[in-house]
Amino acid sequence: MKKIILLLLHLQHGGIEKQSITFANELSKKYDVEIISTYSMHKKPAYEVNSNIHIKYLIDDAPNRDEFKSAVKNRKIKDIIKEGIKAVKILYLKKSLMKKEIKKLKCDFVFSTRLEYANLLSKYAPKGIITMTEEHLHDDSEKYVKKVKKSLENVDYLITIGKGSTENYSNWLKENKKIKIVEIPNILEKVPEESSKLDNNNIISVGRLHPVKDFETLINVFNIVQKEISGAKLTIVGGGEEYEKLNNLIEKLDLKEKIKITGMLDKEDVEKNMLESSLYVMTSLTECFPMVLLEASSVGVPLISFDVPVGPKAIIKEGYNGYLIENRNIEKMANKIIEVLRDRENLKTLGKNSKKESYKYLPENVMKKWYEIFDKKEL
Repeated sequence: MKKIILLLLHLQHGGIEKQSITFANELSKKYDVEIISTYSMHKKPAYEVNSNIHIKYLIDDAPNRDEFKSAVKNRKIKDIIKEGIKAVKILYLKKSLMKKEIKKLKCDFVFSTRLEYANLLSKYAPKGIITMTEEHLHDDSEKYVKKVKKSLENVDYLITIGKGSTENYSNWLKENKKIKIVEIPNILEKVPEESSKLDNNNIISVGRLHPVKDFETLINVFNIVQKEISGAKLTIVGGGEEYEKLNNLIEKLDLKEKIKITGMLDKEDVEKNMLESSLYVMTSLTECFPMVLLEASSVGVPLISFDVPVGPKAIIKEGYNGYLIENRNIEKMANKIIEVLRDRENLKTLGKNSKKESYKYLPENVMKKWYEIFDKKEL
């Protein structure tokens, strides 16, 4: 039986982490699978991991970025020194322990989801092991592209998850004769039997309350929509550092009765909220391959998103299962939402197509592409 090792940062809440665990669970049905996680975070995995998967933690701790920032903010000198020393120690261990682990790998394939680990694989992976990585950041800056070229110098496979991503990396790595670039989308665990009735004016968006998700813009978009659409409501599912800021904006716009921020919810409650919605709206500044769009699609909810590089355009087909709004135009997004919610016939068609589109991301369809790599006799 072939052995596959996955290198992860941690196993807690996050899109990459959830997808990696789903991927590992599918692999474990056919191969011997091990996960090497840098941090334990003092918690069990946030998502269910199959019992036949071995998990090894390198650091029985978690990053202390929040503690250090709090010490600086409150000007507590002793705490600044204490947390600063701890931070340096953790960063040192993060790299040195993973480097040590990579040097002694014994497996057929090793897979990474982070550029820093790909860089270590490129330098230290034992000969005979096929190295693979999947990069989730998309940055056109010269500095980033240079980092990509260097980090992937000796990696065997780069897995891209959408057309835009494939085009970018193929261009950046055209001088790398070793690496093979293969496009494989993320996995959707299931398509529920139930679908949204699309019989209300409820809008939903899911994600951590972080600047990159730009929920502030979503609230401003909704403020325009609710003036035109009777009974319009917005549910934001997520928790994070921007809760107070977003809540203050909601109060300022007098929208407390129309906008709800739920905090973190488990997947069953997220699905329940999606089933009670008629439209999924995304205003993120950047996205790689947003699983929340697939999850909304799986319950037949149409999608509207800003057309940011790479992410949403891999999932949204213009006018078929949703719409992409160019140039982060708030007025255009609001008007499109109003248009869709007013045209119930089109809304139902978009929802039907959205659900239909989601089936192609089920494990039985996506994993075929992975097996073509893992079951090759030679690289």
